[in-house]
Amino acid sequence: MDTSANSSHSARDKRIKSIISFCHDLQKQLPSKNDEKALNSQVDELENQINAIKSYSLKSPGSHRHAQLDSAGTDLWNWCVQIKREDGSEVSSARKRLLTFCRVFSFLILALAQWGDHNTPGDLLRLEKLAIKTGRSCIVDGELKFALMVLQKAAEYNGLLQNLQAKLPDEESRACRKLEAEYFTLRIVLAWKEDRLDVADHLYEKVQDCKHTINPASAENFADSFFEIGKDLTAKKNFSLAVKWLERAYEFINSQDLEQLPREVIELRLAVSQALIRAYLNLNTTEGFKKAENHVCYVESELGDKLVVLLLRLELLLSSPAEVFDSNAYAGILRRMIRSPEVSESSFNLMIHHIRKLDDKSPSLASSVLGEFITLRVLPTQQDTWVERAIVLYTQMATTHRDTHETIQELGTIFDNVEAKLKNSLSAAAVLAIQILIWKRVDASFSQGELDITEKWCHVAMHPALRNSGPANTAKITRKLVCCALQRNNLDNAAEIFQSMSDSTKLEPMTLYLAYKLALRCGDRGMASDCLRHISEASSKDPQYLYACCIDAQEAEDKMCAIEALKHLIQKSEYSSSDAVHLPALLRVVIRLETSLMNEKDHKDSDRSLLIDDLCQVFEGVVPAIQRDPRNSNGDKIFTVEELDWFGKNAYNLGVKNINIWQPRQSIRIFRCCLSIISQYPQDIPIQAAEDLSLRAMFCHFLMATVHIALARSEDSIETQLQDYLLMRNHVKGFDEELEARLNGLDEVSKNDLRMKLSTLLVFDFEGAISKTCNNLSIFQAMADCVLRAESVPGQVLYSTLRKIINQIFSLEHFDNEKLAKYLRCLLRATLASEPEYPLKIMEDICRLVKQCAGSENPIPSLEVEWFTTTAFNHGVDLYGINEDELSKQWIAHALTLAHYHEDGGDLERELQKRQISLKWDS
Repeated sequence: MDTSANSSHSARDKRIKSIISFCHDLQKQLPSKNDEKALNSQVDELENQINAIKSYSLKSPGSHRHAQLDSAGTDLWNWCVQIKREDGSEVSSARKRLLTFCRVFSFLILALAQWGDHNTPGDLLRLEKLAIKTGRSCIVDGELKFALMVLQKAAEYNGLLQNLQAKLPDEESRACRKLEAEYFTLRIVLAWKEDRLDVADHLYEKVQDCKHTINPASAENFADSFFEIGKDLTAKKNFSLAVKWLERAYEFINSQDLEQLPREVIELRLAVSQALIRAYLNLNTTEGFKKAENHVCYVESELGDKLVVLLLRLELLLSSPAEVFDSNAYAGILRRMIRSPEVSESSFNLMIHHIRKLDDKSPSLASSVLGEFITLRVLPTQQDTWVERAIVLYTQMATTHRDTHETIQELGTIFDNVEAKLKNSLSAAAVLAIQILIWKRVDASFSQGELDITEKWCHVAMHPALRNSGPANTAKITRKLVCCALQRNNLDNAAEIFQSMSDSTKLEPMTLYLAYKLALRCGDRGMASDCLRHISEASSKDPQYLYACCIDAQEAEDKMCAIEALKHLIQKSEYSSSDAVHLPALLRVVIRLETSLMNEKDHKDSDRSLLIDDLCQVFEGVVPAIQRDPRNSNGDKIFTVEELDWFGKNAYNLGVKNINIWQPRQSIRIFRCCLSIISQYPQDIPIQAAEDLSLRAMFCHFLMATVHIALARSEDSIETQLQDYLLMRNHVKGFDEELEARLNGLDEVSKNDLRMKLSTLLVFDFEGAISKTCNNLSIFQAMADCVLRAESVPGQVLYSTLRKIINQIFSLEHFDNEKLAKYLRCLLRATLASEPEYPLKIMEDICRLVKQCAGSENPIPSLEVEWFTTTAFNHGVDLYGINEDELSKQWIAHALTLAHYHEDGGDLERELQKRQISLKWDS
């Protein structure tokens, strides 16, 4: 008994049982589609099994046929087919690889089941067919190593079949030739996939002889494979090799009887022709171009005026050098394409693509062709998407051409056709795209001053076909028409366009700004004011339009409108914390403009007074603005010390310059502003600056006290008068406190001057004090005594104060004329050395009193009349001595008047007349 043979058989049987068991387990334990880890693990195990069974089959000598292996392999093969069909195309790479390996494994099992030297032709055909199917599957899934392995097995089977060729019946012989062709096809493809085109060339040479004998299906497979190789080489820009393989594909198809080929093969032949023509052209050689042209002519001779032929013709034209490009021929081919009876999605896209190509070469011809395409083919389809795409493209082409009236008119004609022939309106999205393109031309032409072109573009943009543009776009275009009218200074047209706008558009800031420009040019300040108010309300945060209004008003030299616009900006600054509004600068500009207006001579007094009030109001707004402490984006104060200096000095200078021109209360307002601004200075300013501010504050207090007391003296309303006196006394106090604080730092001249002013103010203060309600006679008498004893009191102050005290005493005591004369004597004596006008006023009062009382029951006592008379005459003589002739005449005239009423029989009057004669005045 041969123990080694028994051992060999036992090992083989054990291996066969293991293979069969693994097949069964594999079908039972297939992991789920999403279990990548399990799938990869099973792939690794399956690969080991494949390597093992491949090795085993090669080493097994003799001949054997195993029914169990055949059954297990067949079951596994069928199971793979079923699972793959159920999975479909959407599977993971791990699962796809597992099924490919299963197919390889099942093939190897079937090969193992049939190994030996006595296989029948049917067994060999079956195994070769399975090998080819497995090889194709491996190539498709990228498993090239296993593809080569199984195709080598197919080659073995093919060789065995070739040895039996003479004994094979016709049917099996044809099957053998078909499988051989499929084998070579896959081997060539595998060589291409492995980037071994030298092997592919070698294999191609082997199939040359069978080119005319294979069936159409095999020829199609060869051609299709060569076509794929050619396309791949074209994509890799290896055009010379691409030409070679595409020519081979074309030859294989042409080797068949074309009339017997199915439609799919004819379509493949046309696809090969197209790819071949492109490859010829990509060679960029004269010979390549000539071959492409010849091939196109050949295809055209077969197919006639078909779309595919026309497209090839277009490609030929595009490949010609730019300097000899035939735009007319290209446009002619496109027009032939337009005559195609139907438009499909693909043909539409092709037309648009090639029209764009023509636009690069000849924009005018491209527009013409596209216009024909829209009118003749696209609009009749009523396909909104096609129509909109074509219209947007036409607009794009029209707006990129040089601006001409003809271009705009042609675009308008296209829109006319759309409006007339399209059932549905263009969508809002399409209209928006169109208007964006047109708007670019509107903007460009307007900026270049081409107003005619701009207006034409605007009118096209407002075509009825574009009705879904939306109010915002319509408003923008209408505003541009207003801009054109304003640019032409055609104010009537601008007003007409403005009135045609919707109410909502009229209230948009940009529209209001244009209306403001119109109002300025028309001189309509009411309309301008309304526009400013609405702009301020509409643009709550953005001041750009108000700034623009300011600039326009200044350019129009309308200071009133500029001031109003600036005031809106100033008001806007209360709500703005950005650098957009620099408040101090705005306030300065307003002040300068109002000062300039105020100084113009053609204003009525009422208008001038209103301007002064406005100017004061602006200054009054400065301090609250400073107190808000606005800062710029860096956190720095915008009201710097320099800004405070400007506002403070200008307020003071305006007040001083106009104190005799403005109404008193206007002067008070401006000086009050100056004091308020001074109060806002920081504490750490230099000493000299602080002293200057203190001096300015003292002058403000002095001037305001002076104005208040003048108002109090002329005021009829007791309440208002008392208020003025109270404010005057506050300013006296303010002056006194400032002087006290700065006195040690002043030079003697300044000290004396300020002390003199203080003495005047103290008298004012005294007058203010006595203006309060007081019924005590002794207090007024004491006040009068104080005033009379005061030194260096100005005449005006002395006069007004004593007169007021005398009136108060008179109202309380109701004394007689004798006592009144005594008070008047004191008043005259106290003021006689002051300014001439005040004692002269007292003398006029005395003369009037003496006249009134003469001949009454209570005349002025003669002694008092005599004192008044002699005092007046002597003062007149003193004035004569210092050449004050006019004043001298007035005093002597008063003396003679009083002497006339002296009850002494006329003696005093005659004596004075004699003395008067001796005085010789210059005539």
